[in-house]
Amino acid sequence: MKTSCALAVLVMVVLFFVRNTSAGSLSETSAYQTCITAPASCTRLIIGSQSLTGTLPSELGTLTGLTFLLLYDNQLTGTIPSELGALTRLTQMDLYRNMLTGTVPTELGKLTSLSPYLQLHRNQLNGTVPSELGALTSLSNMFLYFNQLTGTVPSELGALTSLQKIGFSSNQLVGTLPSELGALTGLTWMLVCNNPGLCGDVPAGVTPTTSGDCPTALGGTLLGSDCPSSPPTGSPTSSPTSAPPTIISYPSKPCCSDVQQHGNLNCIFHAMGIPQQDINEHW
Repeated sequence: MKTSCALAVLVMVVLFFVRNTSAGSLSETSAYQTCITAPASCTRLIIGSQSLTGTLPSELGTLTGLTFLLLYDNQLTGTIPSELGALTRLTQMDLYRNMLTGTVPTELGKLTSLSPYLQLHRNQLNGTVPSELGALTSLSNMFLYFNQLTGTVPSELGALTSLQKIGFSSNQLVGTLPSELGALTGLTWMLVCNNPGLCGDVPAGVTPTTSGDCPTALGGTLLGSDCPSSPPTGSPTSSPTSAPPTIISYPSKPCCSDVQQHGNLNCIFHAMGIPQQDINEHW
């Protein structure tokens, strides 16, 4: 009886909790190969801090039994496959501390079972924060900081009523923080610093926090100040051919010394020199 129980436990470990300890590309690991062989039976794929290289195979999307996809702290490159949106049983996705590029797939908004973590920080992701992420209403923690994300913070994130921590510091986000974030009464930790284009009033109910990367909560932003006016568009009117060329002189003081007067966002980007230290990611 004891022997049969021990054998059953061993089978469960192999089929249901696949962990790997070897380096190389993800597709070459025994953990991945085991999951691909029995995709419906593989519930956890955990290969963290193993110096994995290569890209994320689109075939990950066939592992529909996965509840944990933890591939953090490796050297993975390429994009996040949109096929991951098929992993609707997933409760945790950790892809942080890699070298992933491209956009955050809108398909991740289909992962409505995500509850503890969506961790995509410390990569090289670009593009906007998908509004579809507002559908992840069971999510407690969303970390997107230290990427190259652009655009505005979507108001749809105000629907994440289970959210406790969110971080999108050290990106290139612009505009105002949506007032909808003020409805997140359970939010205790929010990093917004080092986004030079964030501006305007901080919404009521929103309290940005500090960290090793954010010694001041609003550092490296224009939050609390009026947003710079948009630069003029169009070409300047041509002067008559007989008139001498117009010489434009600029003031000798730095253009960022009076943001509201100059409204020069490029200068703001150039001038920000905020020291950054590693944040403690062990929650």
